[in-house]
Amino acid sequence: MGMVFASITVAACLFVAAIIAWSDKNPARPIWPPLHFGWPARVATWSVTAIAIGAAYYAGQTSWNAWGWPDGIRWFIGFPLASVASSASSFAIMQLGLDQSMGADRRLVTGGIFAGTRNPTYTANIALCLGWILLAASWPVAISAGALAALYVFAVPFEERWLARTYGEAWSAYRARVKRWGL
Repeated sequence: MGMVFASITVAACLFVAAIIAWSDKNPARPIWPPLHFGWPARVATWSVTAIAIGAAYYAGQTSWNAWGWPDGIRWFIGFPLASVASSASSFAIMQLGLDQSMGADRRLVTGGIFAGTRNPTYTANIALCLGWILLAASWPVAISAGALAALYVFAVPFEERWLARTYGEAWSAYRARVKRWGL
């Protein structure tokens, strides 16, 4: 059953990647970010997100510690990493604004946590994926979390082209000042 949930996560990630790539090639008619942001965009964005992340969660529930890893790795490394990363991601989304995290064009956020990295949410989510792999310790989770992490990395250049088109010189100055991953 874990592989079924992993497959759902992978399919959702591929679906989102296709939307991102199509929108990049068709900036006059993008699916993401939408030209007119409202409830349909919110529902679509969070539905796919809930499916992908929810399936990754259930992949872990159905295959919990299939690798037989010791509790020390899982609970003293994986759990804290996942918890801190989840909090950091939530903090970055709150600072950005929930709607803007889904593609609403509001303003270019460059302060706070965004002054240290251009992608605090993606960076935290990748760490969360690693923490979930360590905690759940199974192939279905490794596949699910790997697909999510790959999607986060894949999305960045497309998102940055949109930011350049949308914010022009302000984006260029921010990009020159702040590293992509904060490293």
